[in-house]
Amino acid sequence: MPIKPDLQQLEKCIDDALRKNDFKALKTLLQIDICEDVTIRCSKQFFHKLDDLMSRELNKKDIQTISIILVSIGKCGKNISILGQPGLPTMIKQGLVQKMVVWFEKSKEIILSQGNSKDGAVINMIEDLFDLFMVIHDVSDEGKRQIVKNFIPRICALVIDSRVNICFQQETLKKMNAMLENMSQDARKILSNQEMLTLMSSMGERILDAGDYDLQVGIVEALCRMTTEKQRQQLAHQWFSMDFIANAFKEIKDCEFETDCRIFLNLVNGMLGDMRRVFTFPCLSAFLDKYELQIPSDEKLEDFWIDFNLGSQTLSFYIAGDDDHQWEAVTVPEEKVQMYSVEGIFKKTRCFRCQNICACTF
Repeated sequence: MPIKPDLQQLEKCIDDALRKNDFKALKTLLQIDICEDVTIRCSKQFFHKLDDLMSRELNKKDIQTISIILVSIGKCGKNISILGQPGLPTMIKQGLVQKMVVWFEKSKEIILSQGNSKDGAVINMIEDLFDLFMVIHDVSDEGKRQIVKNFIPRICALVIDSRVNICFQQETLKKMNAMLENMSQDARKILSNQEMLTLMSSMGERILDAGDYDLQVGIVEALCRMTTEKQRQQLAHQWFSMDFIANAFKEIKDCEFETDCRIFLNLVNGMLGDMRRVFTFPCLSAFLDKYELQIPSDEKLEDFWIDFNLGSQTLSFYIAGDDDHQWEAVTVPEEKVQMYSVEGIFKKTRCFRCQNICACTF
């Protein structure tokens, strides 16, 4: 049975953290199930207290406390009331999204300080930040407009930044594509300026050296979501210098995205020859431990593919989900592979085997 917290509890928790550096109450709040009909009344100053606290913790680079704050606001946001008005729309009017831009830029500094290392706590923090973006995005049309306008260009810039670890780029792309899903024509117009056209061209270039198939798919998906099929016919030649690559991209149909994207990326990675950073092989079957993985159900998909990703140092498969028409990604980090063997027959790989992890017959 959900417990109704004190109606002033959230702001008091923020006050304790801000004035006393005491996050115990805020941590406790995270353990409470909040009923949908609960109203958490906050003062007009709540927004400024929240920003002061976030700015301080970001400057300290305290990953754990940053996540606690973000999750708290994401969890309670829809219940907040300020002066009798819905809290999040009120804070948007007060400049919440503009403050979140500053939070994002400071978070990016933390990401860049990681170099090529992959810190799980930082990844969780970025996920928490983007979860809050989605809450703001979904709360109102104005929230959606401001989030798209302010963060889509910044996420694109993050994806093409070679200093950023691939795992962060993958996570941010997933969130961005969720934002772009079912985007209205008016929202799409926001992305039609010269800055975005330049960023899209850079994302097209990024596909070539991404070093991870899942990241490549995410970039292709983003380009497709940000444009109509008609626009892609015109823009493809700006994104890809080689005509046959541009023409292959134009063959990607929204209704057949997964299969068409596989055909396109196999062509791109194959064209790169020894310069490629994703090596793809067809296989007859694949196993995760003792469980056989199923090829996605698609009449256009002739082979079951495995990708060796040099950039992310992983193996990856796309398999059939619970719904036969859904595709799910399976990723195996390099450190999880204890042993593998490869057999070749008539220039084709017959068997790839990872001990205790997976086995694939080609």
